Amino acid sequence: MTRTFKDLGLPEALLGAVEGLGFTEPMPIQAEAIPRLLAEPTPDCVALAATGTGKTCAYGLPLLAKVEGALAAPQGLILAPTRELCLQIGEELARFSKNLPEVKVAACYGGAAIAAQIHRLERGAQVVVATPGRLCDLLRREAVDLSHVRVCVLDEADEMLDLGFREELTFILDATPREAALWLFSATMPPEVEAIARQRLRDPLEITVGTRNVAQANIDHHAYAVAERNRYGALRRIIDFVPEMYGLVFCRTRVDTQRLSESLMHDGVYAEALHGDLSQAQRDAVMRKFREKAVRILVATDVAARGLDVDDISHVIHYHLPDDPAVYTHRSGRTARAGKSGVSIALVTPRDAAKLRLIERLCGLRFERRAIPTADEVRQKHVFWLAGQIRDAETINPAIRELLPAVAPLVAGLPPEEVLARVLQLRLATLLEAYEDAQDLNPAERLNPAERPDRAERAAAFGPRQRISIHVGRRDGLREGAVVRLACAAAGIAAADIGAIAIKPTCAFFDVRAELGRRVLSALREADFDGRPLEPALVDPSRDLRPARGGKGARRPFGGKPRGKGRKGPRHDA
Repeated sequence: MTRTFKDLGLPEALLGAVEGLGFTEPMPIQAEAIPRLLAEPTPDCVALAATGTGKTCAYGLPLLAKVEGALAAPQGLILAPTRELCLQIGEELARFSKNLPEVKVAACYGGAAIAAQIHRLERGAQVVVATPGRLCDLLRREAVDLSHVRVCVLDEADEMLDLGFREELTFILDATPREAALWLFSATMPPEVEAIARQRLRDPLEITVGTRNVAQANIDHHAYAVAERNRYGALRRIIDFVPEMYGLVFCRTRVDTQRLSESLMHDGVYAEALHGDLSQAQRDAVMRKFREKAVRILVATDVAARGLDVDDISHVIHYHLPDDPAVYTHRSGRTARAGKSGVSIALVTPRDAAKLRLIERLCGLRFERRAIPTADEVRQKHVFWLAGQIRDAETINPAIRELLPAVAPLVAGLPPEEVLARVLQLRLATLLEAYEDAQDLNPAERLNPAERPDRAERAAAFGPRQRISIHVGRRDGLREGAVVRLACAAAGIAAADIGAIAIKPTCAFFDVRAELGRRVLSALREADFDGRPLEPALVDPSRDLRPARGGKGARRPFGGKPRGKGRKGPRHDA
């Protein structure tokens, strides 16, 4: 039997507010948590549910039910990792408490004038929603009194610990009464959150909707195999293939987000970057444009996107896969919020294969392997999409209708199909031109084994090369990624300009395109690795970079896998 909010035991004032907002049937985490958290005495609780499944309502309504309006002091405390999430929680609680005129909610966060927040607290607030850093500032100034707190909620506890708020949380929890109930709401349960639960909670309720560290069931997970040199081209192709995409793209670094957003804007995709180098005013401006859908694609780092909550995000794209599967869960949870569906897309190079398998295993999901759309598929998709837009347009601007009698004779001699073709041509001219000579971006590894090029063909595809040796190696902590970063940073080249790499115990060798050899050599003479001079030199490029049988440390050109005859036991391509 389907449960409704009336079945959960909420006070009439809160039930009226919920129904006034159009909510009738609770989401799973709400149905599980609300009746149990309304109990007296108030229990401690650990609740696990994916991002976007209605956790704010699940803890917000029971918390408000326990607040006494006559006492103008904080009785409920909610901690959130970011300003955005803090504001969102405050706004939702204000809507839930609209029939409780004596209950006031105060949101306190960094990046805003602390004096105004202190004044708000002085006027009386029964519920305080705060970021850890700002609340610590208020406590040190003795501007907030937590001695009457009955319930303390840690929302997105895992993210707060990821952001380094352990000391602040300890300070805040020590300032609340020992008898206050502690509710931990989180999408994942890393060891740090489990440690807080063991130390602070007394016989807590455990509420789990879904499985720990598992992504939401209403998200489709797609993986696209890409060559590193085609990573941006594949992203652009995927975005272009979904004209209605309203998406979030995750990158590894601040520099990547800025460069990627600028490249997308240059190519006609409305995009903005969100990263830690932005001021609060800049961040607010970016988020305002994204929420208003003036920006179609938001490119962000993991830290910058913490607590980001925007409705209707259709796609999350992992431009770089995260190392931690729990981070993948957080990222993908930015779509498919409030019971909607969404798509999470991973761009996977050969080096990412192990990460993808780890995410599948630990998050209990399966990626659907897909081919990068071809130029013909993108063109076809846009033609059909635009034709559908023309068909579904419900209203026509009166100014256009007024001009139709004068304009119609200009196309009177053209068949309807020709008029439609010319409209499509005019609207899609830029896209059609961009894809006129576009190549297939699917890597050779997607082909049937009989169609895959052998090693010699791969080397030929790389073209003429020069080989450089450097006098640091595995014993110095050198890895393939460091070789690529050294060469690219020193000489200003791209990763695609680097071919095979072999790392020995005390030295390393790598190939670069022939025309760049001298440039890279000269640049590396001025570089070092952890203070060790590189002493670069050109060596014979005909020498095979493969190690002796059973050896380690060679990278096959373009992601080829090592062979190993006589290997026993399962194979691990880590």
